[in-house]
Amino acid sequence: MARYAYAPLSVDEGRSRRLPHEAAAESERAAKVNERMPMFVGLCVLVAITFVLSRSPQAANAGGAANVASVSGGNVSNAASVPEGTAPVAAPTYTVPAGDNLRSGSAANANANVAAQADAAAGPVIQISPPEEHNGPVIQVSPPQPQTSYPAPTNDNCDGLVDPSTIDMGALRAKALAATPPHIIECSAATAGESQSACHLPSSTRYAALGQKGATLWMTGCSGAGKTTIATALEDRLVKAYGKHVYRLDGDNLRTGINRDLTFSEADRAESVRRTGEIATLFADSGVITLVGLISPYRGDRDAVRKRHEDQGIPFYEIFLDVPVDELKKRDPKGQYARVESGELKHFTCIDDPYEPPLNPEITLKTHELEIEQSADILFRRLEMDGILEGAPKLAPPGLPNPDGDEEIDLHVPADQRDAKMAEAETLPKVLITDLDLNWLQVIGEGWASPLRGFMREGTLLEVLHFNSILVDPFNLTDNKDIHTSTTNFEHFKPYRPPQRVSMSVPITLACTSYTKKAIESSPHNAVALTTQMGNIVAILRNPEIYPNRKEEIVTRMFGVIDMGHPYIKEIYKGGDYLIGGEVELLDRIRYNDGLDQWRKTTKELMEEFKDKGADTVYAFQTRNPTHAGHAYLMRSAGENLKKQGFQNPVLWLSPLGGWTKEDDVPLDVRVKQHEEVLNSG
Repeated sequence: MARYAYAPLSVDEGRSRRLPHEAAAESERAAKVNERMPMFVGLCVLVAITFVLSRSPQAANAGGAANVASVSGGNVSNAASVPEGTAPVAAPTYTVPAGDNLRSGSAANANANVAAQADAAAGPVIQISPPEEHNGPVIQVSPPQPQTSYPAPTNDNCDGLVDPSTIDMGALRAKALAATPPHIIECSAATAGESQSACHLPSSTRYAALGQKGATLWMTGCSGAGKTTIATALEDRLVKAYGKHVYRLDGDNLRTGINRDLTFSEADRAESVRRTGEIATLFADSGVITLVGLISPYRGDRDAVRKRHEDQGIPFYEIFLDVPVDELKKRDPKGQYARVESGELKHFTCIDDPYEPPLNPEITLKTHELEIEQSADILFRRLEMDGILEGAPKLAPPGLPNPDGDEEIDLHVPADQRDAKMAEAETLPKVLITDLDLNWLQVIGEGWASPLRGFMREGTLLEVLHFNSILVDPFNLTDNKDIHTSTTNFEHFKPYRPPQRVSMSVPITLACTSYTKKAIESSPHNAVALTTQMGNIVAILRNPEIYPNRKEEIVTRMFGVIDMGHPYIKEIYKGGDYLIGGEVELLDRIRYNDGLDQWRKTTKELMEEFKDKGADTVYAFQTRNPTHAGHAYLMRSAGENLKKQGFQNPVLWLSPLGGWTKEDDVPLDVRVKQHEEVLNSG
């Protein structure tokens, strides 16, 4: 039998460099090579056989028969197949001479390894028997056994698995949906059955950042009623004129994508509505105003979509485009009604397929009686009235804007805390205020300077002087919620500026003298009591911030000129050299006892008045003179124009100016009494 050895680099090198101990090592290596080489050759043959069998279509019979091949001394022959249901015959074997040095342990180890690999791959069964005397190891290969049985092919063109013509996809879909858990827990913050909003950015935060709320306007009606046309007009207006995030879903963009596998059967129509409803729910939850235009003929399907929105707390508006079929046949923009009349189209909704009109839609549009822009305007006004076009929660009655800064300010101390607050005020340093300061205190405390909660701090004043406005963050989107109620710090600014700008063109400040400044700074209290010239404590100012009163800068930036004849400029220069900023608490309503206090309402009280009167819009006239015929004409015509625009109940708000008047001006009380007569006359 051949012997194997590693060849030297060259004959001369092998002869000249081999030492006695190297010769012994070389002999040992040669012995190992001769011992292992037959096993290596056998494994190579094994791999080759396995590969051939795995590629052969006769590797496994359908009846599970065993095919066995035998190789002996390098000769190969095919064995007979074993018929299904009979006992397998003894498998002949192939032998590969391995020489005298092949050890049985090597064959056993190889047998275990190869068998494990074959079993894991579900391939041919291979067994290596230990070498017998004067013979090599025996390698036995059996074809792989079938793992799965499949039915014989049929003529239904589905490889014998299923006949699609016998499947009711609607029933299968309904069964699958019924078996699906309705509440899938996405994170530990949400428990079973509860809203998954715990796992997402809160909707209020998202809406505040976007400057709008999400909602779904679901337009339903027969083909040709104007769903797509009106939705397109509304989308165009909201996006281009108001910069809102809007998206339109209709049959055109849905049937080419997510609904492309659906037909017009009743079950598939229901599935189309369900899928569209789920998309609309997600869009609206993300803050998008979603306009859906689908015939959606079945009331139950639409109600299911409504419930899905209601469960998620998302506004849903069902809009019924109520147009007679005869009018639709006249329009027939796609020629479909003509094809129905000719018999070319069958099962057409509203003709020979049913349409179930909504019972209680939020809005009904008779589009055959309205222009396209009129229909779009009705939808726009509804969104505006319900606060959808604002990101902040709706604080004002429908149709009225939120207070500036989206905060309702009322700084009066609750009645049950008044005595305790008054007792505290008695222990605080006193700051004497002027009549003008008292007027500003009323403006602040009753919410007329929203979002201010007190006299301006230095940072707030500088914003007003330089920008005629202030930046606010009522929902703490940028961690600046307390920017106007914290001590001004020019050494530290937050990474992001507040997102919302509020008009504020007039400085509202409180002046004090250096004497008062020292008293405040030496006090152990972090508050002061505001006291009128009559000695009445009217408010507490918390966390006072004292800073220089730069009178000239304030006057020049505010008026553009220094003129001591101007009453307000004169008041500014009369003030002390310092200003006090801080948040206030009014201990009681400020009363002037001049017979006009009944008309001095807080912002909250005024909003309640508008709500009680059912106002869907308010138009205001602010005058410094008595009402005359020209005023009356403007008031009346303004109300009529608002009604022509579709408002049902516009309410007039008369706001006479008080304060300083000229010598020839009519006194305030006379003007107010005249306004009373105007209001009484309707």
